[in-house]
Amino acid sequence: MKKMLLLLLTIGLLQGCSSGTDSPSTPTEQQKPPVATKPETPTSEPPATTQPTTPEKPPTNQTGQQETVYGNDIFRNVTVKKTAQDTYEIKGQASVFEAVLNYVVEDGHNELTQGSVQASTAAPDWGDFTHTLKVKKAEPNSTLTLILFETSMKDGSRRMELIIPLPE
Repeated sequence: MKKMLLLLLTIGLLQGCSSGTDSPSTPTEQQKPPVATKPETPTSEPPATTQPTTPEKPPTNQTGQQETVYGNDIFRNVTVKKTAQDTYEIKGQASVFEAVLNYVVEDGHNELTQGSVQASTAAPDWGDFTHTLKVKKAEPNSTLTLILFETSMKDGSRRMELIIPLPE
């Protein structure tokens, strides 16, 4: 048994010594540090920000005004149009768990309304959604803000909020 162990140690030492003599003095491709490359981003999805994104040619509504298109990692092509006094139409696409997206409308101080909307398809696919929202300002000089988000199944917190000012 001792002879076998000694033989294996000798073979291991010889292999270790011989492999170092044949290697070149310059680093090999595996030893060189990797070159930083810019990650590829899909062209069909919006950038991963919570800031509004606008297309090259924004659509126009009936009054001739341009609509702003909003998006982030889980929402895209979201538009908000005022259809009547205190009534807004929200359209877009969402990639959310069980196709449920939540919203809150606030005026900077108070939450005026909240609810949820069902998209046509759940994540990882993009489902379409449309919702008519009726909300009245508590103060006449306030600005209403719509916040779209997904509720975390882990702890119930808001995930990936998309903040949209409602048109006057």
